[in-house]
Amino acid sequence: MPAGTDTDALRDELRRATSGSCRHADAFVERYAHIALRHVGGRTADLMTTRRAGTSVRRVDGDGVAYQADDDPARVLEVLGAEQAAFDLSAGHAHLDDLVLAVEEAARSADPRITQVLVDAELSAQQIAVVGVDEVRRDQRSLLYLTIRVIAEENGRRATGFLTPGTSAADLSLDAAAAGRAAADRALIALAARPAPVAHLPVVVGPGRGMVLVHEACCHPLEADEVLRGSVYADRLGERIAAPGVSIVDDPTLAGAVGSYGVDDDGTAARPTTLVDDGTLASFLSDRVTSERLGLPITPNGRRDGFHHRPIPRMTNTRVLAGGVTPEDIIADTRFGLYAPHVGGGEVLESTGDFVFRVMNGYLIENGRITDPIGETTVRGNGAEVLRSIDAVGDDVELGVAKCGKFGQLIPVGVCGPTLRIGSLLVGGTDA
Repeated sequence: MPAGTDTDALRDELRRATSGSCRHADAFVERYAHIALRHVGGRTADLMTTRRAGTSVRRVDGDGVAYQADDDPARVLEVLGAEQAAFDLSAGHAHLDDLVLAVEEAARSADPRITQVLVDAELSAQQIAVVGVDEVRRDQRSLLYLTIRVIAEENGRRATGFLTPGTSAADLSLDAAAAGRAAADRALIALAARPAPVAHLPVVVGPGRGMVLVHEACCHPLEADEVLRGSVYADRLGERIAAPGVSIVDDPTLAGAVGSYGVDDDGTAARPTTLVDDGTLASFLSDRVTSERLGLPITPNGRRDGFHHRPIPRMTNTRVLAGGVTPEDIIADTRFGLYAPHVGGGEVLESTGDFVFRVMNGYLIENGRITDPIGETTVRGNGAEVLRSIDAVGDDVELGVAKCGKFGQLIPVGVCGPTLRIGSLLVGGTDA
């Protein structure tokens, strides 16, 4: 075994821990480095660097699950070795500076009406080992994530263009200039935005980032801990829950996606999990503990926001599989509706699936054509009804990035899929 990867002492501790009523014991060992900056007005306004390293030991017995976390550096060195995380923080800072400056230059050069460029940028590297009595699983992960806001002003009007590029590719590179131009274009178009209508309308969700709506509204109730709490999909495996032609896969193996990894935080090797197969509920997303409680095969979805948190079932990269309709045909077949290329944050009531999400940089669809941009608005509906009311699935798959919070743990997730049309959602306003 290479120097600095000696797990014998830890595995001996775990063997002793499994005596008596304990059915399983393991340890999660982590080293993590992170740098985040905010770029405003041509300079770095805020900069934060973080390092953490520690171990969390888990015991599973008949009464539940016990965790004990500590930041003992000797234990981390014993298992992960003496190397630092996968990048040097000073080099990471220089890389982020180059990226955000390229974003700003491209955005400002697009048009003199661009008055401000704000970029939140972060870069991270993580090394983990999941140590069990009989085996050790290791993984190394990296992440680049940008949140771009470009502001345009004209004749007293102000509009914002949003974009959230990111990658987990080994070289941590992306086309910053293209991202800056795209965000600027969105801001410039939004200067002519008209108010969104308040009505129940067909909503055509754009590829990539638009899949946030499916991820948040439809897939959280498929996480096994939500199923154990009485999700709307509990006891419905094998039943039709979505329209024919709708297939959804959770895929932590997707190259370059921000939710990808080789091994989950339970030590389960990454593999795709089909959640919905041509409209039929095929699987839930679990970790070691919830799969045992449900009596179902484990899936590689035990995720945690660091060693000091416990793993829980989480989505990785939510993929809606392509259909056979072009996005142009979907638009042409929509008499009046909303086109939502960028679905943002919102709220989901897990017990019922009711949701509200923001739509930024949206457009009206009139007589089969995308016409006027609209101001920021919301869409409201119910996740289970959304799955049943998807009536068109495009062939134009794109990859997007997002972040997802659950029980105080914020993690990156990928969203991947084609243009979709949802039969009816409440655009703007409330049900009151």
